[in-house]
Amino acid sequence: MPFYDFHCNQCDKGFTLRRKLEEMDDPAACPACGSGETQRQISVFYATNTGTSTAAASSPKTTVRHI
Repeated sequence: MPFYDFHCNQCDKGFTLRRKLEEMDDPAACPACGSGETQRQISVFYATNTGTSTAAASSPKTTVRHI
């Protein structure tokens, strides 16, 4: 499940909730003050691949045989 960032308009605090994709726009109560006056914030997702690739994944001449 993805994480979503919210901002409370009442106490001006931010918080993060883990929710299902279909629940991302549902109302969220602020955990600090309990207010329902919150807004979901735009979040940035950034991923990198720092691992090394295998010969089978990186070589276009690799042949896979199913027995």
